[in-house]
Amino acid sequence: MFVAVEREHMKISIMHISDLHRDPKNPISNEALLNSLIQDVENSAAEDPPIPHPQIIIVSGDIIQGTGKDAEKPDEVLREQYDQAEQFLGSLADRLLGGNRQRIVIVPGNHDINFPKMFSALKEIDYATVDEKKRCELAGLIMESQSKFRWSWGEFKLYEITDDTLYEERLAEFIAFYVRFYGGTKIYPSDPTQQFDIFDFPELGLAVVGFNSCFLNDPWNRQGAIHPRAFSHACDELRKRQFRGRLRLAVWHHSTKGAPRQDDYMDTDFLQQLVNHGYSLGFHGHQHKPELINEKFAFGGDRKVNALSASTLAGGERALAPGGARGYNRVVLDTDEWQVELHARQMANPDFLNPIWVKGFFPNQKSFQRFELQQPRPVNPSAIASQDLPEAEKLLREKRNEEAAAILEPLAPLNDMAKRLLLQAFVGYNNNEGIIRCFAEPFSPEEIIAVCNALWEEEQRDALRVILSRPAVAEHQDPSVEYIRTKLLGRLGE
Repeated sequence: MFVAVEREHMKISIMHISDLHRDPKNPISNEALLNSLIQDVENSAAEDPPIPHPQIIIVSGDIIQGTGKDAEKPDEVLREQYDQAEQFLGSLADRLLGGNRQRIVIVPGNHDINFPKMFSALKEIDYATVDEKKRCELAGLIMESQSKFRWSWGEFKLYEITDDTLYEERLAEFIAFYVRFYGGTKIYPSDPTQQFDIFDFPELGLAVVGFNSCFLNDPWNRQGAIHPRAFSHACDELRKRQFRGRLRLAVWHHSTKGAPRQDDYMDTDFLQQLVNHGYSLGFHGHQHKPELINEKFAFGGDRKVNALSASTLAGGERALAPGGARGYNRVVLDTDEWQVELHARQMANPDFLNPIWVKGFFPNQKSFQRFELQQPRPVNPSAIASQDLPEAEKLLREKRNEEAAAILEPLAPLNDMAKRLLLQAFVGYNNNEGIIRCFAEPFSPEEIIAVCNALWEEEQRDALRVILSRPAVAEHQDPSVEYIRTKLLGRLGE
């Protein structure tokens, strides 16, 4: 038997912004950008259909503008850019999320790396002086998956990554910003195999996984990729008990498709991986335009994932595609009807210093799209029991009764052993409220005695009389039940 994990039906409102390109040299200030978004949240709440106040903000990369290879004092420049981004996103959390930065999901983009630091990890290869056989060999190595060779068309030079540690530090400034922004409650590893983070929202019934799609990405290797072990580790984490039944959302930066002559997008097979591992929605940016992709599973079944792309929030005119506009998305998830409303917001005025946001348009010329939300996979209770009961028994042996009860309570309605162990756990730390809540219909002698004692101790006299009058209790012939029944009826004066 399979059962769905119970969740509160609700509408979940998400603000999806991307490609902020924060830089003190960018003419649009934090204050103007922030106030324009606050105003749009107020305006859109009165539109038809209304867009609810956001509960989560997703930031899908390109937090800053970055620097060129030959920039002077690049570390200082990047720190100034990240400081500006931190101030903006912190203010956004203060104004829209009650100051809760844990409700902002941030991932890196290709502009967020330190180009000069990346360049210092390379060694030039004198391509012009090697023989023809070696040239052919090097050409093949450049095209290999996860190649350590880089070709600079601007310089017409070939380089090789010779310092892996230094190359991985090209995200050092982003990592420092990440730790500062979350006040040290979250970290971002420099190890590419660990570059993911899970933002869990149990009260909303969803988990958002942020991925780094800049694995081996730099200005001379523009293709997006997520380290396969990072993706695998994230999927393993989501199998843990606390994430069961969660609606799964993924966030990354790079788009999954591009024009034939482009090379800065991800392999579309990544979307198939998301479907296979039970993700329902993906959020990204990079291409500076709003788009909706409906990706069905190619290997059987009817599961799917929808990938949502946002335009650039604050990029300059040169960052926009022909005919494009600054923009961002508002996403509303209805977990009652299992539907999504995707709203495009677009800058309507020509003044880049003071944006006015209005309804935007997708390629189909609609300002919002409504589509089916892929539901989480149902949970197999027998599989849960086989995994959780041994752990709960171990906790009970160690007298960690409250931890054991947290594991056992969801299983008790489905498994008799879990129910017996749950009663043992509740009694072990005198949880009368839990006993009364979970064993309101007692049958075994142990359950009857525990419930009756709990009701007496909690002074719930009327409820105790009801329990004692039930045939299953009043006619029970177990000596221990007869004793507790007689004792309590005497106390009640009956």
